[in-house]
Amino acid sequence: MGRLLNRFRIFSFRCQLCTTHFRTYRNQPTDQTSVADRRQYKRLSVSFRANLVTENAVRIDNRVTDISMGGCTLETATALPHGTFIELVIKPASDEEPIKIETAMVCSSRPDSMGIRFLEMVTDDKNRLSQVILSLLVGQSANLQLFS
Repeated sequence: MGRLLNRFRIFSFRCQLCTTHFRTYRNQPTDQTSVADRRQYKRLSVSFRANLVTENAVRIDNRVTDISMGGCTLETATALPHGTFIELVIKPASDEEPIKIETAMVCSSRPDSMGIRFLEMVTDDKNRLSQVILSLLVGQSANLQLFS
């Protein structure tokens, strides 16, 4: 069905903040790089502290190096196996309330980092994450305008 809609230049996309899925008509054809990218959300570079808790209640301190509404990359010395379920608490800034992701999963594991997909979080935490993403997007947009 998706390929048929693409022929008529109707593409799906997901809002970076509210996570709602939309379909839209695009007058210009897409470039090949966006078709190959499987991520639904744009990852934004950050440096946040984070604590993860494994199924065995092991607590590990990490650093988030990029983030989106759907997941993040953790820089860590202790890589967990693909498919491991974790709880993650992200601390965007010292004065902000932490964002708790009740259930997340390790989607990729490299020697010094892990790709994490967010699966479950309460509405208040999702709203706080959305505000952090919004401020990152606004900051990124301001930097682009400043240097163009």
